[in-house]
Amino acid sequence: MTIADRIQELRRTKGMSQEQLADAVGVSRQAVSKWESEQALPDLEKVVIMSNIFDTTTDYLLKGIEPAETNDHVTVGDILDKKVLTKENGNKIKCAARYALYIFGAFLGIDIIAFIIYVIANGFPC
Repeated sequence: MTIADRIQELRRTKGMSQEQLADAVGVSRQAVSKWESEQALPDLEKVVIMSNIFDTTTDYLLKGIEPAETNDHVTVGDILDKKVLTKENGNKIKCAARYALYIFGAFLGIDIIAFIIYVIANGFPC
């Protein structure tokens, strides 16, 4: 695949016409047409602009080298957001917390009743 093919493919993928790409890059439509028909090559400045427009690397545009995928910026928070903190898990956690509060409330109520019975039977501890 040539640079001409890559420019044309990326332009079509973005849903852009030659004229729209030309306006974005700052050249004429005929210049884009010449790039895509291998009659001319874009200047390096224009390649950099197109890499930003197409959200790709200049290496891909010039040489066809696919950008390497890096996951070194993934944080623990990203993983938690995607895997653990899903809506379904959030509902499960809310349900579990609700039952934990019910159980805690029941034990607290039992403790209060036991304390009242103790105070009635033995007097208030001083």
